[in-house]
Amino acid sequence: MGIIEKQATKNAIYSYIGAGLGFITIMWLSHLLSPSENGARGLLVSYAALFAQFANLGFTSVTIRFFPYFRNKDKGHHGFLFYALIVSLIGFLICWIVFLFLQPNLIENNQGKSPLFTTYLMYLMPLTFFTVFFNILDSYLRASYSSVIGSFTKEFLQRVLILGVLLFYFLHFFDFKMFMLLYISFTCLPTVMLVYYIIKQKEWHVKPVRGFVSKELRNEMTRLGLYSILAGGAGAIVLNIDAIMVNALLDEKKTGIYTIALQFGTIILIPARSLYRITSSIVAEAFKKNDLKEISSLYIKSCNTQLAIGALLFIGIYSNINNIMMLIPPSYAEGKYVILFLSAGYFIEMATGINQVIIVNSKYYRYDAYFVIAMVAIIVAANFILIPIYGITGSAIATALTVMANNAIRYLFLKIKFQMQPFNLNSLKLILISVVALLPSFFIPFLHDKYIDIAVRSSVVGGIFILLSLKWEATPELNTKIRKNLKRFSINL
Repeated sequence: MGIIEKQATKNAIYSYIGAGLGFITIMWLSHLLSPSENGARGLLVSYAALFAQFANLGFTSVTIRFFPYFRNKDKGHHGFLFYALIVSLIGFLICWIVFLFLQPNLIENNQGKSPLFTTYLMYLMPLTFFTVFFNILDSYLRASYSSVIGSFTKEFLQRVLILGVLLFYFLHFFDFKMFMLLYISFTCLPTVMLVYYIIKQKEWHVKPVRGFVSKELRNEMTRLGLYSILAGGAGAIVLNIDAIMVNALLDEKKTGIYTIALQFGTIILIPARSLYRITSSIVAEAFKKNDLKEISSLYIKSCNTQLAIGALLFIGIYSNINNIMMLIPPSYAEGKYVILFLSAGYFIEMATGINQVIIVNSKYYRYDAYFVIAMVAIIVAANFILIPIYGITGSAIATALTVMANNAIRYLFLKIKFQMQPFNLNSLKLILISVVALLPSFFIPFLHDKYIDIAVRSSVVGGIFILLSLKWEATPELNTKIRKNLKRFSINL
């Protein structure tokens, strides 16, 4: 647990600093760019993520699962990085060919309702290229127990640079065309930083090593890769299809509103992402040793910790939703319920812990592909039904319902196959604490200034939540850290 705690803490620090920077970025994006401009920017990122997930040909999952079999620094990890890069390059080239085939249709279908997106479509493949290789290099580093650099470059450095771009745009140093060029460039920069870091750490082993991979291991890696193409591609569809379908069924302006609201909703997932970055490698190593006891322990602790943090963030967002809407222009008002529904869905994602990490690293990894493909069917159907009725809120409902259903299935699967059940009395305590902590926010009158109101409302809700969690010992791991920090100020609870 030492590795997990140390790196998860560093990841969380960069992630939360990045979240703060991201919050400022969202504010500026909503004020400086029109909904249509934000829609074009969001669509490029969504399409790039979608293409990139298919382009890596499942090798990010192969890296996490099978790198423990290759790990040997003195022997260059038996050429693993070379094969990872070659597979990713082949995948990207296939993806580029597919894009060239689809490009005329993308332009034709979006020229009327999303003209800005078609104007900047030329950036899609460069952005996809750097996204593909960031994902594969980041997974290589995570498998090597060096997960922090990815968080630093993506969650912190990139956002600082984008804030700088927004500042110069605000000061009218350049126009929107140059803004988009710089925005895409700085989005690609973390990949370059990872290459530099790997070379500096003397982990840049790109010489092929023949004869190490047995036929059995190669076949198993190939099977996992094929299933991961399905699971990863379907997962990327689930994560990005909402913005794409909003654009297809509505327009670029609505997509911009949805994109800004989506960024607020995903704040809840920040702690989960930092935990997944390191636990995936630990779980893979534990499965290699058949240490199910360690995996079960991680599962329970992840659910308890993430339920606590997710609940605190959710009630914080819920109690401040009106203040949040006052921080962004009135043209984005339609995003209010998008934020709430997405936050609810992602809270469930947090509360169910590392269920997917366990499944994809087990011998039952193929089932994860089935689950995610089922998610695609659900979310596409739900979007088609709900967007015409409820607009962008319908897309948020569709996403929330899909996420909840998927995590319920994964929970049942782990309970049946491994007899792992992560919830206990502490889980019930945390739900009750959340309700109690949220209630006072309904009786606090608006304090005339939104910033003061946010500070007071958040302090009351958060203070009650933390005090009750400590009093009822609802989160043992977190409580230990909280008490340790409080003792520095001579506070004993």
